[in-house]
Amino acid sequence: MGFRFQKRIKIAPGVRVNISKGGISTSVGPRGASVTVGKRGVRANVGIPGTGISYSEQLTSKRTKRPQGSRAPVRSKNALSTSADTHEVDAYNDYVQMLRSIHLDTKEPVDWGAILDEDLMQFTEDSPHTRYIRQQLAEFEPSWLDRLFRRGQAKKQKLANQLNEAIVKDQKLLAEKQQLHELATRVLAHEEKAWLEILTTYDAFESVEKFGNNVHVQFREGVLILSLEMGKEKTVPEEVLSLTATGNCSRKKMGKTNYYALYQDYVCSCMIGIARNLFALLPADGILIHAYDVSQADAPPVKGCIVSARISREDLSDVLFDIMDASKLIESMEHHMNHLKTKGFRLVDELE
Repeated sequence: MGFRFQKRIKIAPGVRVNISKGGISTSVGPRGASVTVGKRGVRANVGIPGTGISYSEQLTSKRTKRPQGSRAPVRSKNALSTSADTHEVDAYNDYVQMLRSIHLDTKEPVDWGAILDEDLMQFTEDSPHTRYIRQQLAEFEPSWLDRLFRRGQAKKQKLANQLNEAIVKDQKLLAEKQQLHELATRVLAHEEKAWLEILTTYDAFESVEKFGNNVHVQFREGVLILSLEMGKEKTVPEEVLSLTATGNCSRKKMGKTNYYALYQDYVCSCMIGIARNLFALLPADGILIHAYDVSQADAPPVKGCIVSARISREDLSDVLFDIMDASKLIESMEHHMNHLKTKGFRLVDELE
């Protein structure tokens, strides 16, 4: 049983202060017809003295409504399935678009002429950064606080250490710049070894090779020849994914015409991508590129050259790559390509 405590204090005729465990409230009015104001709001009390009969009603309340817990909407299994199907179809469409746009992923161009013309004197020991620290060290004067706490020598030594670090950093940067300067000289002289070194260092064909393809580079009588070996894995999908009216993923076998058209775009996009990256990294005017794969239209299938094209820097100079079809672009150049809409590639002779 809990103890109850209550005390009434009359402070004026008809006005009483009520003290209890629940807090303090004020009652106004004669016995049998009073109004109580407290932390729970305003309550009217009516009763007949001496009978024990009374009635009480809450007029206002200061108690705020407890907020209803916001419950996350319950998603049905069908809704969850629909969401997963949507993501799968979106991923499929993105992948198909990527196969057609490999040539859009290119390296930043390298200006070898600007590298060769760069003044290396700015990276000597008298570089602007080193000169600034040396001046600070020469003009250093400890403040009165430095002298008070005897930290002037420590600050001066810190500047000396910074100067040594700056000199070492400039020496390292100068060595790198000198090496790059020497490489630029060899590249601009069309030294074959230097060109091969650049293609390897800059990972020139990364965007094509990540699909399992291989790119080989060789020089033949001063002509740069690239061989694109298409990967053995099934890179181009043979199914079409789409959403039904109810939001479910539908899988259907891709029609032969669409499959072979997509495969043609994929191969040609790889070839254009190789050319664009090479022209970005090297001062070549043109290249000869051959693509090799198993023929699709020949019976029995035989591995050999399916596309051969001569691509010049000028051919790509004014092309709007975002809207230009890669297959159409190859067809606009000197090329060998025998592609049948319903059968795919047939082997062709390499351009000389």
